[in-house]
Amino acid sequence: MNAWFKEVDRATTQAELVSNARDYCSLVHPRDLAPLPAEFREIVIESGSDIPRLREKLAKGYAGVRGHASEVEKLRELVSYLAKVSARLGEIRGE
Repeated sequence: MNAWFKEVDRATTQAELVSNARDYCSLVHPRDLAPLPAEFREIVIESGSDIPRLREKLAKGYAGVRGHASEVEKLRELVSYLAKVSARLGEIRGE
């Protein structure tokens, strides 16, 4: 996970962040999303504006998940990663 966070910190453009986020999300297995309600399981990143929306959507879904800690750890990591990318996007955009 730390390597992914370092990549976010090193990114200097929105395109880099979008590419990194797509790569990270492509590694998420469907079983890791299974604890979420069906409407929260789709992960699509086409542009930088999709990342904060996806983070918010997954965070809402994650908040309602009731399961064993080991079952939802990957979800927590995904939400944390997307929060980091969202924050870095804001820095790059000067927000």
